[in-house]
Amino acid sequence: MSWNWKELVRKYGKWVAYPLFYLTTFVFFLRLTFPYEKIKERMVAQFNAQQRPGPGQQQLAVDDVSGWWLTGVRIKGVSLTTAPSEPGAQPTVLHLDEVRAKIGVLSAIVGHTDLSFHVDAFGGSIDGTFFESPADRTVQADLDGIDLTRIDALTDLLGLPVLGTAKGTLKLDMPEAKASKGTGTLQLDIADVAIGDGKAKLKNALDWPKLAVGPLSLTAEAKDGILKVTKLSAGGKDLELSGDGKIQMRDLAMESTADVSIKFKINDSYRSKSKLTEALFGAPGTTKGGDVDRFVPKMMAAHRTDGFYAFKLQGPLGKLEPRPEIGGFSGGAVAPGLGFPGMPGMRDPNEVRERRERRERGGAMGAGGAPGP
Repeated sequence: MSWNWKELVRKYGKWVAYPLFYLTTFVFFLRLTFPYEKIKERMVAQFNAQQRPGPGQQQLAVDDVSGWWLTGVRIKGVSLTTAPSEPGAQPTVLHLDEVRAKIGVLSAIVGHTDLSFHVDAFGGSIDGTFFESPADRTVQADLDGIDLTRIDALTDLLGLPVLGTAKGTLKLDMPEAKASKGTGTLQLDIADVAIGDGKAKLKNALDWPKLAVGPLSLTAEAKDGILKVTKLSAGGKDLELSGDGKIQMRDLAMESTADVSIKFKINDSYRSKSKLTEALFGAPGTTKGGDVDRFVPKMMAAHRTDGFYAFKLQGPLGKLEPRPEIGGFSGGAVAPGLGFPGMPGMRDPNEVRERRERRERGGAMGAGGAPGP
């Protein structure tokens, strides 16, 4: 049997051509007239209205919203500003260059949300999918080429740029669309991690030689809403780091509660780099601390007899504050609000340097090179 295509086109062509023409025209003019500016204003207003005033409050800002392909949206210049948790501290800003998302039309017809997205941020990218139905919610994301030096929050936290390039994957399935019942995995690998670049000054005042952390790896598994950290380690030339713990997940990520232990040790290779590093962290070959312990009470409280500093990260993710873990040299309580070097609570680095220079000029150096009383 042979088809007479000319006859078929003549007979049925208009019934196909007219709907296609109408649909194409409709989509074209819908894209031209869609109120993207109103969508942007509503999105920003709704997010900001849901925030609670006080420390950790977040404010969203968006530069531009436009269409992307037939069913997608492109958002440029996304900024999320988080209020500081301590008086006098600067707010942290998370900036995304561009976010693109596309909705699955067939899923939307049956009442489901099927979203694919791409994010350009921090010199790298994040690609993933989001699916939600009345019975389930699934998130999957892959990140690659994330440059830590472009994450201002890390620099603000430590007072120094943090070097490294991150990649990883996240897979999370949430029955009944509840994170408190979530199951999945998280894998994050960061190459060539370092604190400081050898040029930047701690709090813009104190010279800081580059501290090589090396590759850092984080592995976590979620079951029944509890994300358990099964591996957290780094073993660079200048620093050793390890940790474990868990996070109780909540529907709002910043309300998830953490109970994570982290310990790290400054190796002799870094202590012996200069007189400054020896004065800050103590003489090589000893477990005693230096000026960092003397001028940052939290560090002194966290300093253990084996030379490691041990900290606990507890509480909501939006208000996390590192606290010394019991078992340090001092064994005592520490007043809240005192922080790591570069954080609010550290004494002025100029004071640290001046007092060290006075001791050196006066020859008041104790045994082993440690500063005397």
